[in-house]
Amino acid sequence: MASANNPSQLGITLCAVSYLGQFDSNSKRYTLMNEALSATLTEGWQVTWGPATHGEDLVYVAANTSGDCAVVVRGTLFDRIEDLLQDKNINPQEPLPFTAPSFPADAAISKGAVEVWKNVVAMSSSVGSGGGALLTFLQGLPQGTSLLVTGHSLGGQVATVLAAWLQGALTNVSVLPLTFAAPTAGNPAFAEAFDAAFPEAQRYYNALDVVPRAWTEEGLTSILSLYPGGPACGLLCKAAVDAALRTLRDNALTYQQPTTGTELLGTVYSVSGFGAFEDEVNDQHRALYYMFLLDIPVSTIHSLNATWAPPPSQAARSAG
Repeated sequence: MASANNPSQLGITLCAVSYLGQFDSNSKRYTLMNEALSATLTEGWQVTWGPATHGEDLVYVAANTSGDCAVVVRGTLFDRIEDLLQDKNINPQEPLPFTAPSFPADAAISKGAVEVWKNVVAMSSSVGSGGGALLTFLQGLPQGTSLLVTGHSLGGQVATVLAAWLQGALTNVSVLPLTFAAPTAGNPAFAEAFDAAFPEAQRYYNALDVVPRAWTEEGLTSILSLYPGGPACGLLCKAAVDAALRTLRDNALTYQQPTTGTELLGTVYSVSGFGAFEDEVNDQHRALYYMFLLDIPVSTIHSLNATWAPPPSQAARSAG
């Protein structure tokens, strides 16, 4: 069982739970998530708002028996690396769509991140004990509440945006962002202001994961040679990387990750055959694998997915 006293284990477990019940109703997800939280975490974590959805986006709030809370953003679901690189709107960068006193006027985030923020604002929970809009629910929390804002993958990207929004909108909580496998959300002005606003924030990324390499030029270029001696980025992958790089260069866009980050050292699964690179990308990116890399026992991970398995140790290769 993961320890709720370890912030990284708590955060990634909450994120992994967000993917449960992908084809179910929110009321069914509510039941599945609470069962999973009971099976994987100590300190009585349970869903207190949501899960709520708008479009393909999902958010839920959980709390433990001590009154600590977490806002959890599910990542976007994708099957191939080309999907990630092609369907996320990184152009243009737009000003923050909310008041954030700690961020300068030139702080900007991707149009795609703005669209997800709008979806979150439009969400309303109709299951469980906490109803209505997310911000209204959070405004009702007791003064001094510790609020973790977390997400995996594109959920981690959005979590950085939500943290900036909630810090400016709430006076009753202390906000701590914690992300996993997150691509960049915005420009250098946003990243630098995020660093200053949240000095205790943490960003975890697997060295063999493609997704945290988006959307910097260096990160995108590195995808082309990510698994030396292993599965290679094919023609479709290269075309998608080239298209993303052209978008950045043609529109004079610069993206930057927040400074504080913890690298996790993954191991290649060593898959082969058609689609091997895409399969490897998916395996390296999964929240379940991040749980493993953060020292959560496989027996606990099996509470969420009984068939998941880590890569064989003999398949280890370095990241490109």
